[in-house]
Amino acid sequence: MLSHHIENLQNSILWAQQQDDLDVLCQARDHLTQLMSFVSELPMVDQIQAQQTIEQVLPMEWPLWMEACRYEDGNSTSVTEFTLH
Repeated sequence: MLSHHIENLQNSILWAQQQDDLDVLCQARDHLTQLMSFVSELPMVDQIQAQQTIEQVLPMEWPLWMEACRYEDGNSTSVTEFTLH
């Protein structure tokens, strides 16, 4: 099961590297969130090994991608103004 989650993350990272689309970046973030949730349920020794594998999978630009997703999350919760006439 762990390999399935890691494979999903790797595929979304490859896709994000080829596409210039914020939705793809956010999908990669969601895959990492699912993976981390799964890893948190593993025994501690397996968690450490999984964390090391995840660190090797994540690209250098990962923090920038996550910042872009966080910025987009803020836009989706923005308040819309209405003018009543």
